[in-house]
Amino acid sequence: MSSPARSDKSPELIWLREEPGARRPTHSRAQIAAAAVEIADREGFDAVSMRRVAQSLGAGTMTLYHYVSNKDELVTLMHDAVMGEVLVAEDELPEDWREAITAIARSSRDAFKRHRWTLDRIGDVAVGPNGIRHFEQSLRAVAATGLPATERLQLISTVDEFVMGFSLRESVDWVGDESHGKPDWPAFAIELLQHELDTGNYPLIRELMEDELIGEDTEGATRRVMEIISDPSRFERGLKQLLDGVEAGMERG
Repeated sequence: MSSPARSDKSPELIWLREEPGARRPTHSRAQIAAAAVEIADREGFDAVSMRRVAQSLGAGTMTLYHYVSNKDELVTLMHDAVMGEVLVAEDELPEDWREAITAIARSSRDAFKRHRWTLDRIGDVAVGPNGIRHFEQSLRAVAATGLPATERLQLISTVDEFVMGFSLRESVDWVGDESHGKPDWPAFAIELLQHELDTGNYPLIRELMEDELIGEDTEGATRRVMEIISDPSRFERGLKQLLDGVEAGMERG
């Protein structure tokens, strides 16, 4: 049976093409990706274009097309460059499975923090060499668990989803952004919350707000709630709780 035909526009095909074969090429895919990532980090993803990247490299736009066929391929290079930062150095990956998967989770979170735009472009992700290396490294990290293959995959996916979810929340401007001071709700949101609490239809929220660890004043209590759920140290605690649950399941057999 023949393989299904693939469109020439498929961004994944860039990995199946050799880089330009000149003896001393002026640029490389790695350089192009680095320039594009730098623009996205500094100015936002929407600022990235073939023309802007070419300008950053001191090249003509048409010259860039010699290396990258279209914007989709450029985005593919960008994402794979970020995945390269997710990888833990081979000589630094712990032998203990919990320590190893924790190291990968931390590295992933750090990469998302450096490149906030990646969280908005998840749908653009295409498989690349560094993504495959990350998958291989993740499998190596959990190999010592002795779990069946499907459960090892589930463990990796669960940790990835925890990291992604935490990173998304952490990236929201009004949650835990140290550059903007303490997290807070806008005045209209607090007013709405107070209005709803006064109806008596939310006894558990009211009880939470009136807890001595939170506070009685709605505005102050809301701020305290936001401080708690945006505390960066929750990442380590949450990851530990997740892995504690996995390990407890392994012990039960």
